[in-house]
Amino acid sequence: VNPDAVIPLVDHWNLGFQWLLSGDIAATLDYVGTKGTHLSILRNLNQVFFNPDGTPTSTLPFPALGPIEFRDNVGNSNYHAMELTVERRFRAGLGFRAAYTLSKSIDSSQEHLFSGGTGSFLQNAHNIRERRGPSDFDVRHLFVTSYIYELPFGPTRTYVTDGPASHLLRGWRVSGVTTLYGGRPFTIRASGNDSALGGPRGGGMVSALADCLGDGSLSRDERSIDRWFDSTAYAVPSPARLGTCGRNTLYGPGSVNFDFGLARLFDYFGEKRRLEFRWEMFNIFNTAQFGLPERNRSSSGVGRISSLSGDPRVMQFALKFYY
Repeated sequence: VNPDAVIPLVDHWNLGFQWLLSGDIAATLDYVGTKGTHLSILRNLNQVFFNPDGTPTSTLPFPALGPIEFRDNVGNSNYHAMELTVERRFRAGLGFRAAYTLSKSIDSSQEHLFSGGTGSFLQNAHNIRERRGPSDFDVRHLFVTSYIYELPFGPTRTYVTDGPASHLLRGWRVSGVTTLYGGRPFTIRASGNDSALGGPRGGGMVSALADCLGDGSLSRDERSIDRWFDSTAYAVPSPARLGTCGRNTLYGPGSVNFDFGLARLFDYFGEKRRLEFRWEMFNIFNTAQFGLPERNRSSSGVGRISSLSGDPRVMQFALKFYY
C-alpha cells in the first residue's frame, strides 16, 4: 500500500424541484452530482516498461523481485444524473411510485469485488489515465415503479358489501415492483498478451487490452446471445504490445423484471389478532436476464453470452399470525 496514500474523498451536490399535482400526486425532478477523489486502484508496481510503439521491454523497476500488487489512491470519479419521480402516498387503498433515472458515471477505479466489465489491474501500470472510462456499474437508464392496491370489495368497502361473496372477496390486496434498466459496460481485452505485458517476472497482474479496428457495436436487430457484438472489429495485438481499445466501450443486455404479490388479511380472531396470507412471485413472466458476453478476444467464445444476471421465476407462500 502506498505509504503516502490519502483518504478517499466524496463530494455530493443536488438540486431539486417538486410539484403537487391533482389527486394527491407529487412529482419531483432532481439533478444529482457526485465526485470521488483519491479512490483506490490496483496495479503491478513491478511491471516492465514499454517502448514508444507499445511493445514491452525486458526492463523491470525492481529486477530482483517478482510481481508487486500495489494499491494506490490516485483514482477519481464523477457521476451526473437526472431523477424524475411521480408518487402517490397510500390513501383510500391505493399507493404507487414511479421513478426514472438518466445518469452517467465515469471513473478510473475498477470494481474488484464483483464480476464487472473490466479487469482489476491496469494494462499499463505506468499510465493511470488509460483506465478512465464509464464505470463498471454505469447504467444509463433505470425505471422502477411500485404499487399497492387494496381491492374495493367487502364490508366497509365500495362494492359487494354484504352476503357470502363479501366475505370471500374482503381483505385482498395486490402489490408489485417493475424494474427496467439498461446494460452494464464491458471492455474488450486480450488475455493472451497478459504474460508478455507483465514481463519476465511480471506475473499475471495485467489486464491486456485488444486492438480496436472499428466500432464493434451491433444494432438491436443484429444482436443475439450468440453474437452480441462484432468480434471482427477487435484483434489480439501481434506482436504482443499495448492494446488500443478503451475501457468499457460496449454495453451488455438490459433487463426487464416484474415482481407481483397477492395477499389477504383475515381479521376474524378478535381485537388485535389477525392472520395474513401472502403469495409472492419474483420475475413473474420468467424473463431471461442475460449477463455480459465473453469479452476476451483471445477466447473462441468471444461475443457469446453464456451466463445469467438474474434468477428465473421464483414463488413463495407465507402465513403470518399477528397477536
